Amino acid sequence: MALIEGRRRIVIEAVRPEVDAGRFPIKRTIGETVIVEADVFADRHSSPACVLLYRRDNETAWKEVPLRPIGNDRWQGEFRVSEPGQYFYTIEGWLDDFATWRNDL
Repeated sequence: MALIEGRRRIVIEAVRPEVDAGRFPIKRTIGETVIVEADVFADRHSSPACVLLYRRDNETAWKEVPLRPIGNDRWQGEFRVSEPGQYFYTIEGWLDDFATWRNDL
């Protein structure tokens, strides 16, 4: 679907856990679950959708986990630390046109 309006966008903020705006890594041990939360919302009444992307420092491919809404524009996803090393994670969001249509019925 071509983007007709250049102003359609998703806002992702208040990502947790994070230390000093991402300047320092969080600490977890093998077997622990990293629970990631963020405020995700659209600048209109459209419904957002988002995923948690994560990978180890020695991997190039991102693994994807859907985030689920937990209330008041807050979303949550998680991944398990399976090996020692540094992990990177980010959140990707978009407008979910189908969910918007379904919610408007």
